[in-house]
Amino acid sequence: MQVLLNFCNMTATTMSPLTEAQSGGMSLQDVVTRNIKIAMVIKGAKQKDLADALGVNRSAISQKMTRRVNWNLEDIEKASGFFHVKPEALVAGQGFEPWTSGL
Repeated sequence: MQVLLNFCNMTATTMSPLTEAQSGGMSLQDVVTRNIKIAMVIKGAKQKDLADALGVNRSAISQKMTRRVNWNLEDIEKASGFFHVKPEALVAGQGFEPWTSGL
C-alpha cells in the first residue's frame, strides 16, 4: 500500500484526515493504517515508539502496518493518546466523520 502524504491538510499539532471521497473507497483498516502512518511522520515517531505506547512489540506494529493484523479499538485509543489526537481522527475518512455525523 502506497501512502500519500497530504501536508496541506495537517500541521505539526493537528491532523485533518482525508474525507471519504478523498480516501478512494479504502477499507477502514486501510484508513486507520494510513492515518497512523501520517501521524507517525508528523510526530517523527518510529514503529518502536508506537509499539511502546501500545504496549506491544515492534513486530506487532509491523504486522498492523502491513495489514496482516487488524487494528482494534484499544489500539486506536492508545495510538490517539500517543499522537495527541482524538480517536475519531484515526478512523475518519471511511464513512465515519464525527464532525458531520452529530457525534
